[in-house]
Order: sequence, then C-alpha cells, then structure tokens
Amino acid sequence: MNHIVSGVALNILALQTTTFLLRRAFNQADPPRDARVDALIPIDWFILFALLAPVLVHFALYHTTFGLRLRAVGERPESARMAGVNPMRLRLAGLLLSGAFGGVAGVYLSLSQVGRFGDDMVSGRGFIALAAVICGRWTPLGAAAAALVFGFFDALQLQLQGNVRVPGEFLRMMPYVFTILAALALRPTPPAALGKTDEE
Repeated sequence: MNHIVSGVALNILALQTTTFLLRRAFNQADPPRDARVDALIPIDWFILFALLAPVLVHFALYHTTFGLRLRAVGERPESARMAGVNPMRLRLAGLLLSGAFGGVAGVYLSLSQVGRFGDDMVSGRGFIALAAVICGRWTPLGAAAAALVFGFFDALQLQLQGNVRVPGEFLRMMPYVFTILAALALRPTPPAALGKTDEE
C-alpha cells in the first residue's frame, strides 16, 4: 500500500496502543511517580550508538550488496524485480530495521533520559526525525547533520527561556519552525518509488 499513508497509520496505531496498554497497567495515562527509575542504561552507550550509527548505515547503504538492493527497490522496484530481487522482502527488512532504530530512540528517552514512560512523551519528535531525513536529502549522514541542527535549536530555546522576554511558546516552537523552513528551502528529491504501490 501507499508508504506515506501506511506509515502515518502505523505511527498513530503505535501511539494509541501505548496509551491503551499504559492505562491497562496503571489505570491512568501516566505511571505513578514512584515508577520512575534511575537510568537503567548509561547515556554514554546511546551517545556512542548515535555517533556510530549514521556512519555504519551509510556504509551499509552505499558499500554493500544489501544496501544497493535496498536503494534499488526504493527507486525502481520493477527494475530490481527484473534482476531477480524481491522488492517486498527488502522493503520489509528496511521497515524492520528502521523500526529497530526508532525503538532504540524510545529506549533512550524512557530508560536513560527521563527514567519513566508517559503518554505521548515523545511530543511529536518522531515527525521531526522524518523531517531530518528529508532535510538530509534522504541520506544517513545528512539526516544526522539535520538532527544535530534541530538539537541545537532545541537546546537554544531552553537556554533562552529564562533570559529573554519572549513567550515560552514562541521559543519552544523554534526547532519546529526551523525544520519546516529548512525542508521548504532545500526541496530534496525523495526516492522515486516513495508513496507508490507496486502497481503504479
């Protein structure tokens, strides 16, 4: 099915499923305050992973057979199929790998930074990650650079909140506004087969 529509649907399903399970477990949208735990996984591990992952993924995509085939089914799945490659299998592998990376991000947030899980604790940052991929021109290193810039503006608004006489809401929207402007200015070209079904 259409990748964009199904991706948004899966995202909403995941959000509502966690809310449902959280309420079933704790009878409320947030766990009790004493459910907070000190960092179970040292943050240093996540920093190391964040530094290594873009380089490793870039190498895998551009210097391995699997990466070449994965990019091929994103650009021209019909050509890959004619070469004997199963596009569905590779797309499923890409989906599972990207889900694993998203899971690592969730583990960092809940077990290392915050120490507890709460309803909608990501606050839309998953869509910012998607915007980082777009601003990074659909490359791992570009997406990592865009994420660093977003992180800079996120940290900047935190520093400015107590030092300037500007409404907090305006400062908090800075990273999101920058992301939108960057996506509009760069106008990156997505993979040719993105958002298209196999029949199109």
